[in-house]
Amino acid sequence: MKRLIAGLIVAGLVGSIAQAGEPWMAASVAALGKEKAVREVLFSNDRSTSLWISVRDDGSRRDGFAEYACLTLVESGMPAGAFTVIRVWDAAAMARGEQRELGRFECSRKG
Repeated sequence: MKRLIAGLIVAGLVGSIAQAGEPWMAASVAALGKEKAVREVLFSNDRSTSLWISVRDDGSRRDGFAEYACLTLVESGMPAGAFTVIRVWDAAAMARGEQRELGRFECSRKG
């Protein structure tokens, strides 16, 4: 099931779920999508508890990028008390039907 979802994300067959959610979610997706290495950005559900970002792999860990993405969520208006797990994936691996996590950050905005 995870491979199917990953394949759909890479193929662009899954619409941007952020549009069904809050305005801050759409703003976050738009801002992160402008980053040079980013291939795809989406919240996996409309509760905003999981954000997936696929990037071109340059051989480095992307935990720092995931933390940067958290700051982008906060700057975009993430509400107090919200929690999102940000996972950064290798886009090329996803295109091959594989899952290779490059980075992760648990993002929360305190009240």
